[in-house]
Amino acid sequence: MTEESPAERDAECSEALFDAFFNSCYTSAVLYVQCREPGADAEHIVEEAFLEIFKRWDEIENRRGYLYAILRNGVATHHRMLNRESRLREELVASWPRETSQDPLEMKIIYDEVMDAFQQLSGREREIAVMRWMLHWTPDEIADQLGISRSTVSTHLSKATRRLQEIFGNTRTKQRSAEGDR
Repeated sequence: MTEESPAERDAECSEALFDAFFNSCYTSAVLYVQCREPGADAEHIVEEAFLEIFKRWDEIENRRGYLYAILRNGVATHHRMLNRESRLREELVASWPRETSQDPLEMKIIYDEVMDAFQQLSGREREIAVMRWMLHWTPDEIADQLGISRSTVSTHLSKATRRLQEIFGNTRTKQRSAEGDR
C-alpha cells in the first residue's frame, strides 16, 4: 500500500471543497442566470463559470463573489451575441433587393427559406457569410473587423457554402418531388 503524497492529499482536498461549493451554488447560479436573461442557455453559462473557477480554485479568495461576477459576464456575452445576430439579420433584410419581377408571395417564400438556411449555420459562419455575401465585404475587411486571419474567413465561407448547398439541395429535391406529385 502506497502512502499519498502531500500534493495528492491537497488535490483531493481541493476537489472535495470544489464539489461542495458546486453542490451548494449550482441551483442558485442557474436561477440567477435565468432571471437575468430568460432566453439564455443558463446551464451552459453556469457550467462555463464553474469551469473557470475550477481552473483558478487556489487563486480565488471570494469564490461565491467570483462566481457571480463570471455569471454576469456570461449573461452580458450572451446578450451581445443576440444583439450581433439581430444586427446581422437587420442588415440582411436591408440588403435584400426591393424590386423584382417575381411574385411577392414567391419572394417571401424564398426569403424565409434563405433565413431558415442561414439559421442552420454556426454563429461565426453566419456572421461571416452575411458580411461577405450580403454586405459585399472583402475577406480582408472581414478578417480585420473580426480580428481573425483571412484563411479563417475563407474556411468559414467554404463551410457555409457547403452547408447551404446541402440545405438547398434538399429543398430543391423536395420541391421537385412535390411538383411531380401534382
